[in-house]
Amino acid sequence: MVAALAVAGCGSDAPTPASPGVATPGTAAPATVPLPTAADLDGLLDATHRVDLQRVEVTFDLFPTERRVRVWSATTFRMRPGQSRPIVHFGPARGGAEVALTLNGEALDPQSESDVRLLRFETSGQDSVEIQRELAAGATHRLEASHVLSLTDAFGRFSTEVNDIEGRGNEVLFPTLNAPRELARHRLVFRVHDAEPYVCVGSGWVTPGNAPDVQQWVLDTEREVASYTVMFFLAPAADVVLAERRVRGVDVRVVASLGGASPGEAFAQLDSWLPELREALGPFPMARGLSIVLTETGGGMEYYGGTITSLRALRHEVFHMYYGCSTVAKTYRDSWWDEAINMWYELSMDPAFPVIPPGYRSGIVGARSPVTVGFDTRAYDEGARIIQAVAREVGGREPMVVFLRHLHQRRLFDPFTTMALAEEVRAFSGADFHERFRQWLYSDTEVAARGESSRAWLHRVDMTPSETVRRLYGQ
Repeated sequence: MVAALAVAGCGSDAPTPASPGVATPGTAAPATVPLPTAADLDGLLDATHRVDLQRVEVTFDLFPTERRVRVWSATTFRMRPGQSRPIVHFGPARGGAEVALTLNGEALDPQSESDVRLLRFETSGQDSVEIQRELAAGATHRLEASHVLSLTDAFGRFSTEVNDIEGRGNEVLFPTLNAPRELARHRLVFRVHDAEPYVCVGSGWVTPGNAPDVQQWVLDTEREVASYTVMFFLAPAADVVLAERRVRGVDVRVVASLGGASPGEAFAQLDSWLPELREALGPFPMARGLSIVLTETGGGMEYYGGTITSLRALRHEVFHMYYGCSTVAKTYRDSWWDEAINMWYELSMDPAFPVIPPGYRSGIVGARSPVTVGFDTRAYDEGARIIQAVAREVGGREPMVVFLRHLHQRRLFDPFTTMALAEEVRAFSGADFHERFRQWLYSDTEVAARGESSRAWLHRVDMTPSETVRRLYGQ
């Protein structure tokens, strides 16, 4: 589990940026600036995100006995149309960690506003790091960073800890854009400096490396994915059970706490669930299969080709491999529909599952800025009933599943908005939901749900290990 950042130096045996400028940034609040005006959504996203990521490379050096992780990263990008001053999302730049930054080989001073400025666009909720340099369009640029994390997990584990309801992604670890539509190839290297054997699982292709005196793995997503959907998990091998099996043509890896939740129960669920999803929605969309980190209680979080989840939430999180991780929302506020479709798929197995009332109004989408982070938890409940209304007009559950299969195959890794979903429905079936979507999803100005959704537990990940493991650590 990734915890708070701590001030520490960078060791000499890690990859380092060229001529790094190491400084401890100030902790002043970022400047809040008005959202720029834009003629359309793409123009607004270009003006606030400014860069297109090309590739993210990160090396994590984990020192369990020292309870720290040294991080080096290189983020390559190009400027979006009409933009020249780059922006990334990068939590350590807010303060509390020594950070070294270089841009195209030039050392930057993170403490100086002539080099780095922290800002937040009105209503976005996402701190941005604006690099004070004018960059050429059409060229590829490279931002390198290094810093140190303190490892506060008492069990020696290190993992992603994303929460898409809150809009927290992997920007707590490395410079990126925390935005659903921002797809880039990721290559992460993990080096554990300890004699105790570790295990590593994650998104994409994870292979053991060949390095002397260090345990090493390389994670390669092999294709462009959203940064907040990249998962990894490292833990001492003695504390976990790792089970691997091919389930109906899909390679599945399950990691569970020693003496805790049963990998066998996970495989038993997947033995029927994966074939059902493949028949309904098409081939499993991740070439390297599925990695599961099984927790004791709570809900789960979906990632590209992986999930950290309880048995109770497993089916829900695996459905997200289709809707959420490969059929992708363009903005966080649009991501209501992947939760709504997910819930609808199971709830609509009951013929009595109700549609949304014709007079229903909400701001599930419209009350949120296109550049804000997180989404409205009404997506689970009211959202599923909106999808049920669509299904009824399309012709029922079976035709709706046919549409979802068609949509997944047509828009694979091609992010789209809520109104683009309405257009897809109309193109497929002739049913026009544009005005109803405006009423159901864009009508009021509430930013959050009236009370929490009864199903919001699904994304509450509890990383507490089994009692067996806790006893090993004297807890």
